[in-house]
Amino acid sequence: MATPPMGPPGNPVFEGGPPAPPQPPGTDMTGICFRDQLWLNTYPLDRNLVFDYFALSPFYDWTCNNEQLRMRSVHPLDISQLS
Repeated sequence: MATPPMGPPGNPVFEGGPPAPPQPPGTDMTGICFRDQLWLNTYPLDRNLVFDYFALSPFYDWTCNNEQLRMRSVHPLDISQLS
């Protein structure tokens, strides 16, 4: 797995702080668009970093299996690590 990029200071996602609170169930998020242009200008959006990028979005579920793998530094697409 690629080394996760270091984000800008004050970003709790990269500093180990709690993520932004998820939207309450039933919240209409159809009008929300996520794009972090600074991140995209800094890092390539490829199979090694796509999960790190998506973790920045308000749509990311911090309880999902992908996050559990990220916490263990296992790339979610590394089939040799999955059982």
